[in-house]
Amino acid sequence: MKTRILSLILTLALLLSALAGCGKTGEPAEPSQEPADAPETEPDYSWFTMPEDTGKLEIYSPGNMYSSILEPAIEIFKQLYPEIDVSYQIVSDDEFETRIRTEIPAGKGPDLVLMTDYTFPDIYKTMSTDLFEDLNPWFGTYDEIALSDFVIPVMNGGVLNGKRYLAPLAYSASILMTTQSILDEIGLTADEIVTIDGFCEGAARFKEKYPDATLFFDLGGLNPTSGDIPTLYQSFGFNLINYETNEVEIDEARFRQYVDLVKLYYDPDYDTADESMWDLPNYSVGGGLHLRRFPYDDQCAESYWKYSNSKTFMPADGEEPVLFLPKNQRGGMTAGMTFGAAIPKGAANKAAAWKLLKILLSDEIQAGHDDSRRGASYFWSGDPVRLSALKQEIPEGDEFFELMQSPTEVFMTPLIYTNKFIRDNIVPYIRGEASWDDCYKKFLNALELYKDE
Repeated sequence: MKTRILSLILTLALLLSALAGCGKTGEPAEPSQEPADAPETEPDYSWFTMPEDTGKLEIYSPGNMYSSILEPAIEIFKQLYPEIDVSYQIVSDDEFETRIRTEIPAGKGPDLVLMTDYTFPDIYKTMSTDLFEDLNPWFGTYDEIALSDFVIPVMNGGVLNGKRYLAPLAYSASILMTTQSILDEIGLTADEIVTIDGFCEGAARFKEKYPDATLFFDLGGLNPTSGDIPTLYQSFGFNLINYETNEVEIDEARFRQYVDLVKLYYDPDYDTADESMWDLPNYSVGGGLHLRRFPYDDQCAESYWKYSNSKTFMPADGEEPVLFLPKNQRGGMTAGMTFGAAIPKGAANKAAAWKLLKILLSDEIQAGHDDSRRGASYFWSGDPVRLSALKQEIPEGDEFFELMQSPTEVFMTPLIYTNKFIRDNIVPYIRGEASWDDCYKKFLNALELYKDE
């Protein structure tokens, strides 16, 4: 399904462009609840007028991808606004593809578009086509919902060229876990491992001691290159193109440091059919770190539930978990969007779409749980962006809660970066098939051509 949607949306984005012309932690960054370039005075949105309420709402989504979120939200919507006629359809993948291709370019389509971090091959290019409504005046006009109710650096991930094209609903941070015994072995502290240089040095020292190790625990026994490239990419916080100036901007030294770390752990003989890692005792709750298969665990710390299980289990093995969020190349911390929503400019029922968006950002949905799925969160990936909901999901004062508030930015990694440009131009260097200079030159040339498409 992902391949089909990505192919579809890339075509759509290009078309629109043409038409438009754990115990210890490293010291976290101070949480920022203000935009980086906050204006001295509040913007004046007195000019803004709510679109006419048409008495209708039309939503569709592919398969069941968003049903755990949309279904409870729509039930609340119907209770609050019984006078509005709601049409909600779960369509097949093929029908979704056909409708998106024909309706959105024609100014039609669903009134609210829900998306994940991988729905678009390049969400920034899509936003730059001015396809979606600027939500700034919506948030700035209505007192019942305010950006200050949310983790602001995360919410600002939907802003491009000053316009708030999308509203993140849930986010994830690249929180990792190791153990104090591993840090003792490699001779680094929790504070040192947080920095890029310390993170890379720790991984290199670990590889010397355990040559057969993998960098991260890759779910399902995937080749390390498959998992390490995107996981590290978010941690380093790369943005290869400045979408506001439309220029390629890369710190080559930092980028090569990232690639060399993937190269260090690349194993051309990795057996994807080997399931021995699953045989580790109690591995599903994080007990495998002490067996020295990898230095950093990117699975057991991806959610508070997994971390709390690991934190409870590991001391029984004589291990002390160490939780940390690596700093990015700018010294801040990068998060990713797992769910977001936008209102298309061509939507016929924008007033109703805004009502639904407010519900999706409410405590009822942000902190909601699905009894039919054993009480699982409505968001099957990531944590809520609403501060009050985050406090309900994670005990306030817990180190995991503090780390979840510490990101200074959100970057929605364009999949076309890792699935095409890095794969086609940089992976040959990782495999030892070509020199860095040759690969990097081809990489830059491909980006230069792409940014102007």
